[in-house]
Amino acid sequence: MSLAENSNNWRSGLSLAECNRYMLTHQIHCDVTFRVGKEGKLVRAHKYVLSSRSPVFDAMLYGDLAESDDIIVPDIEPSSFDALLRFLYCDDDSFTPDRVTSVLYAADKYGVDDLVTKIKSHLDQNITNETVLTVLESAKSFNLEDLLKKCKNFIESDPFAVLQSSSALEMTKETLTYIISLDSLVMDELEIYRFLIKWAENQCDRVGIETIDQNIRAMMGDLIYLIRFPLMNLDIFVKDVCNREILNVQEQIPLQQVIVGNLDKKNTKLQFVERKSKTFCVLRGDCRMIDSWSCDGLADCIEFTVNKTVRIHGFVMWGGLSIPYAYTIQGKLFANSEEVSTVPVQTIEKRKSSDIKFTIPLPEPVRLAPSVRYRAWVRLEGPTSWRGHSYRSSVTDHGVKFNFYTHIGENNATSSDGGQFPGFVCSL
Repeated sequence: MSLAENSNNWRSGLSLAECNRYMLTHQIHCDVTFRVGKEGKLVRAHKYVLSSRSPVFDAMLYGDLAESDDIIVPDIEPSSFDALLRFLYCDDDSFTPDRVTSVLYAADKYGVDDLVTKIKSHLDQNITNETVLTVLESAKSFNLEDLLKKCKNFIESDPFAVLQSSSALEMTKETLTYIISLDSLVMDELEIYRFLIKWAENQCDRVGIETIDQNIRAMMGDLIYLIRFPLMNLDIFVKDVCNREILNVQEQIPLQQVIVGNLDKKNTKLQFVERKSKTFCVLRGDCRMIDSWSCDGLADCIEFTVNKTVRIHGFVMWGGLSIPYAYTIQGKLFANSEEVSTVPVQTIEKRKSSDIKFTIPLPEPVRLAPSVRYRAWVRLEGPTSWRGHSYRSSVTDHGVKFNFYTHIGENNATSSDGGQFPGFVCSL
């Protein structure tokens, strides 16, 4: 007995959605045939279901120009078309992450607005370091401006983590172009350049060519011109760029001259505009007390974490009780106990009555990343200074949350609620 003849058995106790699923799975009374994907896989379905859920299918199947032969669908893979049918038949919106974009394409093509809405919501709620690049590509492909903005903000909050994800090296050239074109990308140009090399090496591996500098450069194409080499200092450019032949000699020499200011910038395709950043001062509190804070050469330390990527440019310190004053200073920044920046020993003098505080700039801005414990370390030698009290242990500024902790170890008594380090100079 056929499934159709035994209809009373399989229909018994099933909901409409379950009946539809059963009919689709077992190909009962199908009356329309599709040839799907590049291989033209045979897929059978039911006109009444498709036309009731999709205005596009309704026009194709029952309109004035209704198709009578097999319907050719070369631009959708069978697994994605199957996901579309499962939604139309029984509202099944489960599909694997790697199919999100292709299922969205299918839903958009056939005007299945309910599925488009569900996929948009799914993408919006599942943006992570591993998924954001895929979501970004979907947002760009389907002009989803709100979703695109959310992806942009997510990437800008910690671009280094995104570019370290397992999916980063697989992103399309168009997506990579979008990311490294962002003026607001909080990464050093050298970091961006190094990632671009890794991406190009991966592209070489995918097409089976040797990962030599000439091939890497060919894979980069015009992407190389998005690296703002003129913003690097000369030492970094010579040490980390000129040691390879990704830029040829005819490009390296003029760039060196541009960096030191001896060449007209119009003679190169490379960009000179600095990435836009917001510089701000993160204050732990603005209280001070007249009683003395000894600066006898013992280092002051404070530990802190951030919740999103930000650059730190320097430490704000309390100055002397009276003007003028001078301090011999030395500074360091540690990341998980590893020294990442050093301010050499030098003298700072202040003569204005407004100089209650002064800033110790780092030699180069340092990118702070989430989930890393940082320690600011400064040794002052000079007169007694002001000191802060009633600091806040947690401060949010420009969307960046700073948590402060007392350093246990060599420390001139600075803590999470008092002492030195009233603030830090940062940028986004």
